[in-house]
Amino acid sequence: MFGSSIHELHLGGQANAAGLRIVKVAPGPAAAAGGFDRLDVVGDAFVLRDARGAALAGPALLGTRIYLGAGGQTFATVMIASHARVARWAEGAPDVDAYGLVYVDGHHIERNVCTGYHDSERAPIALVLGGETYDMEAKEVRPDPEQRWFSIACAGSAAAKLSLLGYGPQSSKTTPARRQATLKMITADYCGDGHSYTADGTPIQWENVAGTVELTAEPAAIEAVWTADGALCLDEARIAGTEIDCTLPRCGNTTSPTASG
Repeated sequence: MFGSSIHELHLGGQANAAGLRIVKVAPGPAAAAGGFDRLDVVGDAFVLRDARGAALAGPALLGTRIYLGAGGQTFATVMIASHARVARWAEGAPDVDAYGLVYVDGHHIERNVCTGYHDSERAPIALVLGGETYDMEAKEVRPDPEQRWFSIACAGSAAAKLSLLGYGPQSSKTTPARRQATLKMITADYCGDGHSYTADGTPIQWENVAGTVELTAEPAAIEAVWTADGALCLDEARIAGTEIDCTLPRCGNTTSPTASG
């Protein structure tokens, strides 16, 4: 359900590709008395605003319910059940907010929105990426100039890894092209056509030309240099023996304006 329906939502109530939209937000106990009932995303974190624009965030949002509708009917209710600050992987990058988002039916918690990466139904393993969505079929970044769309990224997903690497759309100075190059790198989309040539759990080392991410050890071999269109060159596939469906030159001393992995 998650992957096909609520991985991206619009703060203004527009329907997403699955036909779902936010129809109402009911604040939790800490926010209800102040009239904080307008959902917003600031710096890759949820906030609730009141009529004057004042905001609450973090643990104050616990118990907040987001009602999602389709075709004039309530489709699902998602509650913010937990909150944590999680360390990003890039040195010097600020911590990021993580949420335990759960489907609820009345007062009964059904399950965590994110599955497969937790041992608790309330585990805070969903990240929020504001002002941007991701076409994971094409492995493309889709920035929203109006900053009204946001993405929900579960732990282990390529979008979550973008944020943890310090490439959050609102919490970093990276460009959409650099974020897309990094998305291509994470997913090993060598040919730039959306096909991934890696597998879950495959480790990588990488560095960027901005110097905000550096190698922790000298690699035995260079895999590729990356741009927003895929690999600029390829020396050694991430998974040994992989055959790719495009022809790429060897890297040699090639450098990229975006990222290398």
